[in-house]
Amino acid sequence: MARVSSSGLWSTAVGSSPRTAAFLLLFLALPQFYLLPEGSTDIAATTVVTALLVPGVLLAARRGSGVALVRLGLFRVLVALLVVRLLALAWSPDPRAGMPLIALLGQFIVTLTLMVQAIRQDPELPRRLARWYWPWVLVEAVLVLVFRFLPGVEDAFLRSVGGVFIGQNTVAALFDGSPNNVFDPAKSGGVFVNANVAGLFLGVNAVAAFAMAAVTRARWVRVVGLIALATVPFTGSKSATVLAIVLPAAVLAVRRLGSRSARTARTGADRRGSRRRPVTRMRRHLWVGLAAAGMLGAVAAVLLTADLGFLQALAKSFGDRTAIWGFGAEAFLRDPVLGLGYGGWDAGFDAYAREHGIYRSFPPHNVLLAAWAATGLAGLVLTVAFFTLAVRLTLPVLAGGNEGRRVLALWATAAVGWTLIHGLGDNTDIFGDIHLIPILSLLLAHVIVGGGEESNDHAHAHRRDPAPPAVPAVGDVHPESSDVTAQLPAIVRGPGPGPGHAGDRVG
Repeated sequence: MARVSSSGLWSTAVGSSPRTAAFLLLFLALPQFYLLPEGSTDIAATTVVTALLVPGVLLAARRGSGVALVRLGLFRVLVALLVVRLLALAWSPDPRAGMPLIALLGQFIVTLTLMVQAIRQDPELPRRLARWYWPWVLVEAVLVLVFRFLPGVEDAFLRSVGGVFIGQNTVAALFDGSPNNVFDPAKSGGVFVNANVAGLFLGVNAVAAFAMAAVTRARWVRVVGLIALATVPFTGSKSATVLAIVLPAAVLAVRRLGSRSARTARTGADRRGSRRRPVTRMRRHLWVGLAAAGMLGAVAAVLLTADLGFLQALAKSFGDRTAIWGFGAEAFLRDPVLGLGYGGWDAGFDAYAREHGIYRSFPPHNVLLAAWAATGLAGLVLTVAFFTLAVRLTLPVLAGGNEGRRVLALWATAAVGWTLIHGLGDNTDIFGDIHLIPILSLLLAHVIVGGGEESNDHAHAHRRDPAPPAVPAVGDVHPESSDVTAQLPAIVRGPGPGPGHAGDRVG
């Protein structure tokens, strides 16, 4: 009689219920739970759970959901990028350094597949998952605020239970020669040792909350989004602070510009343009929105520079990054095709850092540069293709479908945009950080299913509230505010210039 392992039974059972597995991954997204002792490898619980889910996810895909997903350009790019990362092991000076990048990309692919299956199984998934995920975002916001004003509490957290949520080896390194920027009194990370990544987490989750609220009409989820957005400046991340103003403003601008075209498309007043005209108009509105966002960003920069400390820190942070990118430019000229391989950046950067008088262990601090350094030109091209296709996925939803799905697609575009823009100046991956894998996968999966790649035939029967309010509903919190007059949270900047970088990250 054939034996079946307990892990195989568990993964198959959970695979037969993608919704349960999705809840589990979303619940573990923030705490992660690194349970192995110091001295071993830091492996998050979500990585272990995702690995156990692989057989069940593949089985569910084989039963019907996999064909359309494999035909999806975004999915093919992700698989191709995974293959390229595996091939890069062959020319890497330190292949072991590539294993975390390979494992996390595989985790992202499996999670995205699972979320697509879960939404097709239950179109009401965003409503049901609310209590499993959004309270954790509030916990992170509270921790950022507490640690910003009470750094002694942050130190006690890191020295006591921080290793469970951050990684035992990571926390040990903080106090043993590899500090990170949360030790800067002007920064705060919550459960993150890098305040910039904390700002990325809160910002992406803020716009994700607005996206989910667009299809669920859950006011308290919108409130979570507003709180997360308002907390971003308290992390001390300068790039996240600017993005907290610019990206929501861009969504509001595009929303206003697109409302008239959406009404025209719904009533069929412009039938001569068939299906391509709404998409063309929406692209035009997206470009106008981006231009408006650029202008708003310039205005925000002027206002923020009224605080000379902020301006000086911003200039120093950018200067540090240009010094890092200089090594990347020199290395690219030497070997543009294969890159440096895993471990190659660290091996070459040491001499460059001594020559230029900068810290010797800085990573690339640019998601595109990091992709080239690790996997060469192929990895760079596929990384660019991923972000391009992720945005293009939203166009069919923006041009058609009900009001709630269009608003969701706009905020999903903002989430992808935030991940990319932030990644151009920090040490992140295409999905940002391991903590963001579940929520970004959920957003992309919702757009994939809503865009008609293989929509659930019963989805429309289950959808409620076909016309939710347009934007992050500041009016829901302050009734006197309307969609037009809604104001973004004020930027709060604490005292203390602090260094532009600490440890292996730049401020």
